[in-house]
Amino acid sequence: MNAPRGMSLIDVIIGVALILIVFLGLLGLLRASLLISSSSKAKAGATVIATSQMEYIRSLSYDSVGTIGGIPAGPVEQYATTTMNGIPYGIRTLVQYVDDPKDGSGAADTNGITTDYKRVRVATTYQFRGEERQIVIVSNVVPPSIETTAGGGTLRVNVVDAVGAPVAGASVRIENPSLIPEVDVTTFSDIAGSVILPGAPTSTDYRISVSKNGYSSAQTYARDATNQNPTPGYLTVVQNQTTTGTFAIDLLSSLTLKTYSPIRPAASRDTFQDATQLAEMVSVQVSGGSLTLSGASGSFSLSGSARSTTTAPTYLAAWTSVDAAATRPANTALSVSVTDSSGTLLPDSVLPGNSSGFTSFPVDLTTVSTTTYPSLALRAALSTSDVLFAPSLEMWEIAFEEGPIPFPNVPFTLTGEKSKGTTGAGAPLYKTIIDSTTDATGIRALTLEWDVYTFIFDGYTLVSPTSTIPYTLDPGTTTEAVIIIE
Repeated sequence: MNAPRGMSLIDVIIGVALILIVFLGLLGLLRASLLISSSSKAKAGATVIATSQMEYIRSLSYDSVGTIGGIPAGPVEQYATTTMNGIPYGIRTLVQYVDDPKDGSGAADTNGITTDYKRVRVATTYQFRGEERQIVIVSNVVPPSIETTAGGGTLRVNVVDAVGAPVAGASVRIENPSLIPEVDVTTFSDIAGSVILPGAPTSTDYRISVSKNGYSSAQTYARDATNQNPTPGYLTVVQNQTTTGTFAIDLLSSLTLKTYSPIRPAASRDTFQDATQLAEMVSVQVSGGSLTLSGASGSFSLSGSARSTTTAPTYLAAWTSVDAAATRPANTALSVSVTDSSGTLLPDSVLPGNSSGFTSFPVDLTTVSTTTYPSLALRAALSTSDVLFAPSLEMWEIAFEEGPIPFPNVPFTLTGEKSKGTTGAGAPLYKTIIDSTTDATGIRALTLEWDVYTFIFDGYTLVSPTSTIPYTLDPGTTTEAVIIIE
C-alpha cells in the first residue's frame, strides 16, 4: 500500500495560477462595477441639477425668462457652478426667442411678430475620467395669452467657411455695452451655420466675434481715428427688421519660413604646417610647410604616399576642382589622385585619368556626383630615383560649392492681404501683421488663417525669390516659404 503523496511544486504553481485567474476576474468585475456606479452617480447629479435649473426658470413670469446679458434679458446667470456629492458641475443656460414657422417666419410672419415664444436650453457639464460630459434639457416657454411683440428686431449671424459653406458649432459671442442691461451672450451656430436672435433691442453697437477650435476667427471692428471704415463694422439692429452679418472662418494652416544664405564657393586646403589634416602617411614627412619623402638629402626614401582627411561639406551643392602646388626636381615624380571617404580611388569612368594620378592642376571635378560621392579625399604618390633629391607638395585643396546654408535669427514682417478696414485716405489696414524672427536654425513655423501672405526682410537682399512673392495659404494646409537672402 502506497503512502499518501504531498503536493509537488508544480501542483502549488498551478493552484496559485488558478486562484490568481479567479481573483483577477473578480477584481476586474468589481472595478467595472465601481466605474458604472460612479458614472451613474455623476450623471444622476447632472440630471438633478439641470432639472432644478429648468424648474426655477419655468417658475419665473414669462417676461422674466431670460439671462443676464442675454437676448432676452432676465435674472438667470448664463454660467454658474455648483457641487453635488463632491462632484463639481458647470451650468450653462441659454434663452432665445423663437420665430415659429407655423405663422410664417421673418418678413413672411402673418402677424408681424417674430418673438412667438422662448426656448430654454440648460446644459450641465461634468468631468468623468478626464472626459467632459453633459446633460442637456430643452424646454419651450410660451406667453400666458396671445403672443406679443418684444420690440426690437432680429439679429442673424451666419458663419461660413472659405468657400461659403455653413460652419456648424462655431462659438458666436454677441456684445452690446451700450444697452441697459448690457448684452453679452455666447451661443453656437446651428447646422445651417446660423444664430438667429429675434427680439434684439434696437442699437447700432452690436459687436460680434466668431471662433471655433482649430479654426480662424472673425469679428466686427470699431470705427476709430485710424480705422475710419471698418470691415465689417458693428452691426445695427432696426425695429421690426432683420440684420444679417456673415463671418467667414475655416481651418487654420501652417506656414513654415526657412531662411538661407546663397550658394557660395568654399575649399578644404592644407598647406602642411603640420600633419593634422592627413589621415594616412607612408614613408613621407611634413616639414617646413611641405610634404616630402622621409629622410634627408642622400637618404630619402625611394617612394611614399599620403592621404588627406575626408572633406564632407554639410550643405554640399557641387564639387568644383582639385588644385595643388608641387616641386619636382629631376629624377622625381609626384601625382595626386581623388578618393572616396574609404580611400578608394574614383574610377576613371567618373574622373578620367584619376587612376594614373594628376600632375597638372587644377583638375575639374564638376562631373563628380555629389549624391554618389558626398565626401572626397586626396591621395599623393611621391617617388625618386636619386636619394639626393625628393619631390615636395606645398599645398593641395578640394574646392566645392556649398549651400544654401540656414541663415539664423533673421527678423521679418509677415503681412496678409485680408483687411479689417481702411484709413480715411483709403489705405488698407491689414488683419494679420506679424513681426518675428527665425530661430537658430533659420526656421519659424507660424499657424495662420487662410490668406495670401508676403514677407519683408529689412536690411537684407533677397536672392531667391528676387521679390516678395505672395504665398497663398489655403485652409487646413501646410506650406513652406524658402527664402534665400544675403
